[in-house]
Amino acid sequence: MIPSLNYAVLIDALQALKEGNIRHCEALGFTYNEMEAINTLSMDELFILSRASAQFLQVTIQHEVLRQLLALARQEMQQQQRINRAIALGGSIELLSQFFGLSSAEISARRRFIGISVSQGRTRIPDEETDAAIWLQWEHLRPANILSMEALDIMMDITETLSGKSKDPPPLPDGNLEPYHAL
Repeated sequence: MIPSLNYAVLIDALQALKEGNIRHCEALGFTYNEMEAINTLSMDELFILSRASAQFLQVTIQHEVLRQLLALARQEMQQQQRINRAIALGGSIELLSQFFGLSSAEISARRRFIGISVSQGRTRIPDEETDAAIWLQWEHLRPANILSMEALDIMMDITETLSGKSKDPPPLPDGNLEPYHAL
């Protein structure tokens, strides 16, 4: 067993005992007699025990829990990327609040963190040609629920396409690119 793991578990158990959290130690697998012995260890004894090469710990992987945690981590990362993308594309405080539940202070902090500065005053309105192009793309790609994350992703795809940040137009549901040639 890796000595540092022995040390980490012993320190964790000792801290739990000092806080009176017996259940945590039980969950780790310690018996009451072992908890009493750990609780009375001197620093020198703790150090010697933690450096022992004898294996007193068995590590097991709870595969289903790990799978669920990995899936949650991926979802959270995708959500963070979606938020940063919306901010980078100039998403309004109202839009970011509606879709992600962020406060204006959180949005401002995120903008500063990723280096986005927002000019004061009114938001720039697209010209008629750009407005028509936005509407044409939205009509072809519009999902059933316009308040869904899918709708937000489509809005961001359209913004990237029309601002020149994307090389390709977003795909139409039927795979037809003909309406884009009119743009």
